[in-house]
Amino acid sequence: QQQQQQQQQQQLLLFGEGVSPKISLSEYEYSALLKCATALKDVKVAERVLSDIAESVMVPGLSTMEVMLDWFRSDHCLVASITTSSAENTDSEMNTCTTTTTSSALDHVTLPPREGEGLSVGPITNDTGKGWKIYRDCTIDTSTGLLQLCHPEVPTSSESSSQQMMIEYRLKPVELTQKAWKAMREMNSSIVLEGTVEGNISVFQGGGKGKKRPRGSDVVSKLHDGTAQQQQQVSTAQKNDKSKNKSKNSNNNNGRKNKDPNWRINHWKEFENFIENHPPYNICIDGANVGYYNQTYRLGSNAPRHVDYKQIDGLVRHLLELPSNEGHHIILFMHERHFSQRLLPHWAHPIIKMWDGNVAPYDRLTLYRTPQGLNDDWYWMHAALINGGREDKPSVLVITNDEMRDHHFQMTAQGYFLRWKERHQVHFDFGEWNRELKRNDVLLEYPSIYSRRIQRVDGENVEGVVAGADAIVIPLPKKGDENRFV
Repeated sequence: QQQQQQQQQQQLLLFGEGVSPKISLSEYEYSALLKCATALKDVKVAERVLSDIAESVMVPGLSTMEVMLDWFRSDHCLVASITTSSAENTDSEMNTCTTTTTSSALDHVTLPPREGEGLSVGPITNDTGKGWKIYRDCTIDTSTGLLQLCHPEVPTSSESSSQQMMIEYRLKPVELTQKAWKAMREMNSSIVLEGTVEGNISVFQGGGKGKKRPRGSDVVSKLHDGTAQQQQQVSTAQKNDKSKNKSKNSNNNNGRKNKDPNWRINHWKEFENFIENHPPYNICIDGANVGYYNQTYRLGSNAPRHVDYKQIDGLVRHLLELPSNEGHHIILFMHERHFSQRLLPHWAHPIIKMWDGNVAPYDRLTLYRTPQGLNDDWYWMHAALINGGREDKPSVLVITNDEMRDHHFQMTAQGYFLRWKERHQVHFDFGEWNRELKRNDVLLEYPSIYSRRIQRVDGENVEGVVAGADAIVIPLPKKGDENRFV
């Protein structure tokens, strides 16, 4: 038994379990594996690879999609034993298509287990022996998730086509599993507490903000000049500017950081306790992202001195006044530097006072100031993740236009992250000036009612689910094809 466990451990190591940094397959490698599985008619490998693509890639590229379709085009009586009669045979003998049992590569290795059936695309062989009908360029009713089938790739009889058109397919929202929520929470905390991510070289790791972009076109022009002397002058100027502009905010944690080596751990634990004991909330706001939106922030021009506090307040008021948010709290996350007396304009003081106050509707708003030295993004992300998968807590949405690419590349569970982002990120914009409200209209783009990803769906008619009429749906990847599927 001990020898068997050692063999299994060695097999697991082949697929990245216990290896640091862990081996991760790219879409290109998944595609190559599926090509081999199709050529060898290896059902087990093909089903596992397709499930992994659905989990990790979600929306495959055109070449990968064609490789996937090649599998379904070549489904050759792999499972069922089908018997058909031949009218030409006078002896009434039966022509039989029998299944030959072939060995699979997965019979010789052990892969890490999948969590539950929801992560698998399910059977990928058609036990009727009739193969798969492939419908390209299907459209969708975005208000209901109902797919509208076009003509099949291979024409069928009019009767069969008519019966197929009577069956409806509806895309579903695919939520994260308990394992996925747990993995993301642990990864987020690890990034903040340990300060680095093993095998990651991003300047944003550990909650850092990365190298700051210098102010002013003069400095930018020097950065683009290749001489070592000018590079040194810029570096000296930045150091001097940094020393002169240290925040005098009483909430500054620089002193505490120098004295207490565990300040990061202690502060994060305080934050976790704060979030755990907070009244039920359903929205987190990335305040800086809202405040800098549509402001000039281009390389070669002066960066804004401060966020647009009125713009943030307009979005906050809009959310607090929505009937659907009645009874729920909202948490606004902003770095404490945005409240420095050196940067805060005089007209913004009344706004901050309202945010900190307890007068309706702001009595349901919590303003959380994140500390110096830590990326404020990790705070609102953790607040959005901490209630994930809990039935006693409301689902949390994040208001931000940040595509979170630096977070994505740090998360080792990238498939989880993309799925969370698709289901829980709300994009925003601002419309025309509203004279009645005395602020710009707020335009919010909520997640769709379905998940735009590879998934298996049931076929339904007026009587309910139709047995044996389930389908696998693949979204098209090109820009402009967001509402088209195969």
